Amino acid sequence: MNIVQLLHKVRAAGVTLRLDGETVKVGGPKAAREALRPELVAHKPEIVARLRAAANEQEPPFWPWVPYLSAGDVARLRAELVGMVEALADLEAWPEDHRRDVLARAIRGPQADLLPNLAHFRERHDAARADAQTRTERAARSWRMEGFNDRRTGP
Repeated sequence: MNIVQLLHKVRAAGVTLRLDGETVKVGGPKAAREALRPELVAHKPEIVARLRAAANEQEPPFWPWVPYLSAGDVARLRAELVGMVEALADLEAWPEDHRRDVLARAIRGPQADLLPNLAHFRERHDAARADAQTRTERAARSWRMEGFNDRRTGP
């Protein structure tokens, strides 16, 4: 088992690892800790290296006016925003230059605008989808006299 697989197994078991000097502190359920102990001991140098590298990573700055989002969260939310803008552009038949402009602003916009933009475009997308569905249902229910003769004038 490689170190990545072991760390996934540790996380799945609810076990936590932290570095205290050269000692690896293990937390979590006792049964899980005891079951993983032989594998952890066998991979201790790799675990220490991973934990040390994680501790040396610089933490992002704390901005009290912005909710904490990791880089992965930001990437996921931006991808969701782009997908939502694309879907809205298709539903509302935006011109291509307008679509590109809105997408560029969504992708390059500041992080502080990300969550409000998501809420705005989600609301617009839901409303546009509801309008489209209403038009489709209304068209399916409308009764047309195609193929019928006018009864007042006879056959």
